[in-house]
Amino acid sequence: MNKTKNKYHPPSRIMGSLAIILLNSLLLFHSVYSSHAISQPSDHGKQNREIVVISKDSTKHFKDSMSPVGYDGSISATQPFPEWLADFTYLKEWPGIDPPYVPLSFIDMNQIPNSVPIHEMGACPGDRTGCSFDCHKCVAQDDIYTCPKLSQSFDDGPSPVTTRLLDNLQHPTTFFTLGINVVKYPEIYKQIQAKGHLIGSHTWGHKFLPSLTNEQIIAEIEWSIWAMNATGNHIPKWFRPPYGGIDNRVRHILRLFGLQAVLWDYDTYDWQLLNNQRTEQQIFDEARSWLASSGGQKRGMILEHDAHDRTIDVALELSNNIIGHDQLTAAQCVNGVEYIKTFGVDNEEYAAAAAVNVNENFIYVS
Repeated sequence: MNKTKNKYHPPSRIMGSLAIILLNSLLLFHSVYSSHAISQPSDHGKQNREIVVISKDSTKHFKDSMSPVGYDGSISATQPFPEWLADFTYLKEWPGIDPPYVPLSFIDMNQIPNSVPIHEMGACPGDRTGCSFDCHKCVAQDDIYTCPKLSQSFDDGPSPVTTRLLDNLQHPTTFFTLGINVVKYPEIYKQIQAKGHLIGSHTWGHKFLPSLTNEQIIAEIEWSIWAMNATGNHIPKWFRPPYGGIDNRVRHILRLFGLQAVLWDYDTYDWQLLNNQRTEQQIFDEARSWLASSGGQKRGMILEHDAHDRTIDVALELSNNIIGHDQLTAAQCVNGVEYIKTFGVDNEEYAAAAAVNVNENFIYVS
């Protein structure tokens, strides 16, 4: 194995079978974007590939003002790093806030649109053809941005305060989790599952995706999926982009993973409670105005956060006394599936079984 400080070159012999394991057991079991088997030559994916650490100490896209609500960088992962992921990545532990890019054989980088310009948050391109939600509130046909019933949803967890929300919430909801928090608080993640709530991806480390390279976007998504799979034995279907940062380039990459974006039409801006830019009463008054403007129909998707005591207080007040408990998960809003795949056996056992039965001459995506 050739190895430099920031690059890894896994042995070529195992790459074909491990790529198949990854595809079959981690990512694309029931891809909604392909109805036919896709075959690749036996040497495809068996060439030496490099796993690139994008930046170990990068702060360009992760400043204090852009941190996830309640983020604590001093807490380490407690979810064990699974053997199947170590075998595939040749790494031994969960990454920090900047995950390494791991190339995947089913992603053709040349097919990712290059006509959508990279842009920083707030620096919107003049051309609207890229369908940016953060810039122009543009939504694609497969984006979810509202709901037949006014429903809450929560970003940036799991966190220690998520448990108080779980103990008091009286309706199903959707939690969009950060991979880096999933592996820090795996038991809380499992409590969300046990309560019957839906869990979606919110990336690994809460980056503003339109400002990233294709490789960085893929890293944010793949590590989030691996964290959820290792912890919850499932592969997510639903995805919420941090800061609403999504355009057609980001959507193209999401669809390769079988993910579908969930946006919102009502934002509480509850994170502003933490720097006193907003009060609880302002949020409650706005929520009542949403109800009044909808003619009492109570429809829409609300964005909130489950990462601080004050945001939990607001969430429970909205649920108990303003919105009510007749709410839906993101999947229920569109009568969709909850997950791409759930596993009834341990992931490592499943991967071992897949390794025995793979045909190294072909990669099948069904």
